[in-house]
Amino acid sequence: MKAPLGIGIVGSGFIAGVHVNALKDNPKARLVAHADVDTTRGEAFRAEHGLPKTYAGHAELLADPAVDAVVLGVPNFLHHRLAMDCFAAGKHVICEKPLALTLEEAREMADTARTKGLVLGYAEELCFVPKYERAKQLMESGGIGKVVQVRQCEKHAGPYSPWFFRRDQGGGGITMDMGCHAIEAIRWVLGKPKVKAVTAWMGTFAWNLEKVRATFGGWDPALMAQDKALEDHVIVLMEFENGVLGQAESSWALQGGMDSTLELFGQEGVIYADMLKGSWLRAYSENGFPNLWEPNRGWCHPDWEWARNNGYPQEDAHFVDCILEGRTPIESADDGLNVLEIMLAAYHSAGTGQRVELPFRPRGIERPVDLWWHPRHDLGRGPIRDV
Repeated sequence: MKAPLGIGIVGSGFIAGVHVNALKDNPKARLVAHADVDTTRGEAFRAEHGLPKTYAGHAELLADPAVDAVVLGVPNFLHHRLAMDCFAAGKHVICEKPLALTLEEAREMADTARTKGLVLGYAEELCFVPKYERAKQLMESGGIGKVVQVRQCEKHAGPYSPWFFRRDQGGGGITMDMGCHAIEAIRWVLGKPKVKAVTAWMGTFAWNLEKVRATFGGWDPALMAQDKALEDHVIVLMEFENGVLGQAESSWALQGGMDSTLELFGQEGVIYADMLKGSWLRAYSENGFPNLWEPNRGWCHPDWEWARNNGYPQEDAHFVDCILEGRTPIESADDGLNVLEIMLAAYHSAGTGQRVELPFRPRGIERPVDLWWHPRHDLGRGPIRDV
């Protein structure tokens, strides 16, 4: 396949816009089409980003011969179905996290892409964050000696769209939204050793049903009818087979902005990396600055270059190169599978109060959060078969 690679974008939300901006200056990629079942929203997105055309659904986009690869910036429950349609049409896929909502779906996606010789990129941008890459290099230099613990925290005040709070569409709360980032960042910085066991705790503090209904009331009847709130704070402890402890902490309950930090503790030193602070930009506004998505009234620390600081252009450039060169991405479908298994174990651990040993591959689970809402102590016992 030759450059430039024809890229199609499905979805019109925040993350779809991030990918458009990350790809538009890449000389090896060409944004050729967009799709959204909401044609009004789709046309507005096309006009905002200057895209050549928009389609009233992904099927029309997949029929466009100019599209070589598709970015899926859609709610979690659509990842599997849309990815399978892309593979059937012979298109490569860059899939936002989580890879899917069940291990069965994730395995089918990975196997199908592999069988058809297509690239399935798992969009985990924390592994492309410059500060985190530098922290990994410092760790690998031996400067802090033997690593004993890695901690990643990512927190903000909550998502922007009602589907994040729906069990059927999101599959779970903060764990599915940002916990997957923290889990994979820890795996990546350590060289992706196997996880031996998972212990997790989760709860709902800021986004109870009353707040969800007050914020999104009238937007989504299905959300309003949901009888339980999803988790908005989670801590996941991962015991790696090499003896290192990983601690992933994620939250929708942080007020006043966003935090994303990586901490590496060794027997001879420590490394602290703060993705969003330390850029030497400091500003004050009584009313807030326009075009900054996070809360910014009063004192704030605007990013000098938000997208690159968060790793998005580097991530998409890597996926484009892998498609053009026939390489496996450093964040692949298999990584998405591993992260999903860890998240399922975390929900089971939080629901039962048990330490969960891996492999953990429960069958017949409709949504990951069900393992927390309706804990079953018998899961994980008996023979375990691959999915």
